[in-house]
Amino acid sequence: MQADKMEELERSVRRLERRNHQLTLSAAGLFALNVGIVLFTLFFRGPSAAAPGHDQILRVRGISVVDANGTERVRIGAPVPEPLILGKRFPRGGNMSGIILSDEEGNERSGYCTSDGYPNVLFTLDSIGVQQVLFLAEPQGDTAFWIWNGANSFKVNVGEEDSSLNLLQGGKIVLGSPPAHPAGKGEKK
Repeated sequence: MQADKMEELERSVRRLERRNHQLTLSAAGLFALNVGIVLFTLFFRGPSAAAPGHDQILRVRGISVVDANGTERVRIGAPVPEPLILGKRFPRGGNMSGIILSDEEGNERSGYCTSDGYPNVLFTLDSIGVQQVLFLAEPQGDTAFWIWNGANSFKVNVGEEDSSLNLLQGGKIVLGSPPAHPAGKGEKK
């Protein structure tokens, strides 16, 4: 009886050894396959899939930086999305590309962009839903600096043909130099 148990134990040990050998070979094969995949990925991929290094350029259409709560705070894009104000998107009036800053609620509060339709470059500072400060440069060199809050404003325009300075209080000119209301593009002065 003892001999039968001993034979059974020996058979079990041989079965376990065979199984261990098979598992060891399988694990070694999987390891070799993974190493091969990693080496192939590192050495044989095309330039478009290359990770950016010190001498490479990362090309993207946009980058979104979010805070710890998942709220988008900085958006770099070409183009940037329409402005988000109190949870709703509003039309911007044309495509813009650049950098948008948002507050902790996600409201657009500032932008440094170029416009697509007419190649102005502009920098804005906004309250929630209303632009308060604008610094703008047109492609031919004309510039504008405007600060406003409702009917009160301070506007400086400098162009090749003329310049103006206007301070309005309650919608009425307190200080101004011609033209008091500069003509827009295509309007008579």
